[in-house]
Amino acid sequence: MIVTRTPSGSRLVTQADHARLAGDILRLVRLPELVEHPRRELLLRAVREHDNGWWEADSAPRLAASGSTALDFRDFPGDLRQEIWRRGVERFAADSPYLAALLSAHSLRLLRRFGGEPSWAAFRAELAERQQELLEAAGGSLDEVAADDPWMELADGLSLAACTGEAAFVEVPGWQARVELLGDGENAGERVELRLQPFPFAGSTTFDLPCRTLAEARFGSGSALGVALVGSPWRRLQVRVRAL
Repeated sequence: MIVTRTPSGSRLVTQADHARLAGDILRLVRLPELVEHPRRELLLRAVREHDNGWWEADSAPRLAASGSTALDFRDFPGDLRQEIWRRGVERFAADSPYLAALLSAHSLRLLRRFGGEPSWAAFRAELAERQQELLEAAGGSLDEVAADDPWMELADGLSLAACTGEAAFVEVPGWQARVELLGDGENAGERVELRLQPFPFAGSTTFDLPCRTLAEARFGSGSALGVALVGSPWRRLQVRVRAL
């Protein structure tokens, strides 16, 4: 779950909806190297599914340490994160081994933030070995993955920037982003404007991002949080993308 504090409480976006936004954004990119990409549709599918390992976690959100909202994906403990990433790779391994290999590249890239921490070394080695097995099954190569993963990184970062209001998620060299949260008072942040340089679309574009808002409260348990979420209506956050 992607959790963002707002004046009216906490805005919650599922990883599945974030990933769909990432796919929608990338599909509209008009750069020739993506329009003519030999694995374009497979790449777009991988982007849409890149956080599929979070589906189960988002269906039963955990309570944050504060007791006032759901646990944000950035705060998940390492053992659960490893299981989520492992599940995300294996879900599509039989159906599309190259897609699964690309999802493993996404996880391996995210693992860089943990540096040489011993607790992650074994998992990193396991994931790299599994990626090689998947590439052999798919008849693919690490060079192809290396060419495709930056597109996934870009789409993921752009969508996360829109979901959270934090432009720092856009880390691909050569790209700049700025995020503005629009609206006044209690409606602050009800619309998001994502500005990009370079601007890869035919024109300014608006996307709808499903989300829910939890009013500020104290929840005594994960069950109480779940009940509150069931009663929270789904809304559409408008995300406008335009040139920086």
